[in-house]
Amino acid sequence: MKRLLYIALAMMLLAGACSPGGSHSGADGLMRALYDSLDSEMLRSEQYRADKERRIAMLRDELASESVPVHRLNLVSRLIGEFESYVSDSALYYVNEALGMPYVKARPELYNRLLIRKADITSHAGLFGDALAILGVIDSRSLDTTQLADYYSAYCGVYQYESEYSGSGEFSGEYEKMRELYTDSLLRVVPAGSFIGIVNHAPALARAGRTDEALALLHDKLREYKPGTRPYSILASILAYIYNLSGDHDNYRRYIVLSAISDIRGVVKENMAIRELATIIFEEGDFERANRYLKQSFADANFFAARMRNAQSSRMLPVIDDAYSARQSRLLRNQRLLIAVVSVLAVVLIVAIGFILSQFRRMQAANERVRKANEELSRLSERLSAANSELASINRRLVASDTVKEEYAGRFMEYCSSTLSTLQQYHQSLRVLATQGQRAAIVKKLESSEMIDRALKDFYASFDEAILEIYPNFVEKFNALLRPGEESVVKSGELLNTELRVFALIRIGIDDPEKIARFLRCSITTVYTYRSKMRKRAINPDTFEDDIRAKA
Repeated sequence: MKRLLYIALAMMLLAGACSPGGSHSGADGLMRALYDSLDSEMLRSEQYRADKERRIAMLRDELASESVPVHRLNLVSRLIGEFESYVSDSALYYVNEALGMPYVKARPELYNRLLIRKADITSHAGLFGDALAILGVIDSRSLDTTQLADYYSAYCGVYQYESEYSGSGEFSGEYEKMRELYTDSLLRVVPAGSFIGIVNHAPALARAGRTDEALALLHDKLREYKPGTRPYSILASILAYIYNLSGDHDNYRRYIVLSAISDIRGVVKENMAIRELATIIFEEGDFERANRYLKQSFADANFFAARMRNAQSSRMLPVIDDAYSARQSRLLRNQRLLIAVVSVLAVVLIVAIGFILSQFRRMQAANERVRKANEELSRLSERLSAANSELASINRRLVASDTVKEEYAGRFMEYCSSTLSTLQQYHQSLRVLATQGQRAAIVKKLESSEMIDRALKDFYASFDEAILEIYPNFVEKFNALLRPGEESVVKSGELLNTELRVFALIRIGIDDPEKIARFLRCSITTVYTYRSKMRKRAINPDTFEDDIRAKA
């Protein structure tokens, strides 16, 4: 037997060693909370998208019924704003719609502003040549300071996206140089504290080694926006970039997640944070979450029609997908090994049970002479055990506070102890009689119901005391539900009568007639009779038993 136990223990240790639950993410508590928050936002993304679609539908309806040119242009501009980080094709459609308006064509400043906006949207979609061609037809000498800032910013965006798209290709350095040139031009004309100025100036400061100054600018500006707005997403993303540049990996991860959450709330499909986050989480070893985030990045890029984002995600997808598949295969192997271990443990358990049953049969053979007396004692014990089980069940439902639970448990533990002592004495007396060979005396004791009657009397007395301790005004409240003159009267020396016990059981949640009859040692018909008679005596017969549960 000891050998079997040693084998079982060894198997359980092996099962623990093979469990996949031993691995954990390298993220700390704060990052896990942020990841969970991001996952929750992803679950609500369809609701955010539905809200955005409703706004777009309202704007389209307004545009369809609007004829005043300036109002139509305002509605079209709002539609462009809704679409420019959502669906690039629709954004370009409405830009072209605005460019075709006679009202716009007659105003060069409006026309140039829309051309710049079109170039920016086109570059986001990954059509860099088209974006540069659009910007090339604009005469920069005709632009005012504000338009010139947007013009240079659009060029910065084109060359930045081209640099990102080419990765470490041969033209990447040229694109970076062009971006830096246009950034310098931009910073000469844009106000220092403006959004467009800070998002271009802060990275330049960081690259020049002035990281603290760059971070201070970005944090001050971030406070002006709420999560879910496009500026918040962009600022959080740039903060992540600068923290990464300075080697602060924790804040890098934090602000990438905040940017991703803001993108989801703002229904921004042209994003990079979720893709960047997939790469970070992959490096931390959470392949499943990395795979999920990368697929979300793909879905967003396809929805927006962003060729560049798709290409960036496609570089990581095979790596993450292969790692995820390898992890799943490893988990499957561990699972198969665990099943094998459990199977061996089951065999060991069956052998152990067989051994125990064999020993039990030997004990039965040795105790055959007193089996009949023990069976009678066992039946009595089972009935009392059933009564105790019912009482314990009532106890669990009655007790509404820890203090009541302790008092009630103590009371009935004392009762059970007393009952067991009585049974022990009874059992001992049977043994003495059996030893003396007094069979007739044993039969007489077994046929007598005196002990059972006394036990039931004590049991009901304890039950009555417990009910009235937990519900001190039970009898008064019960009678208050009856018509005057129909009250239930308790005999002198009793706490409750049988009909009150029926409804005391209903009060504590036991309303099955069969259970009540078994508890009170009477027939089901008797229980139905008590309940029917009392309903007829009630002030409100239809709700009488519900009133007992709620008010008694």
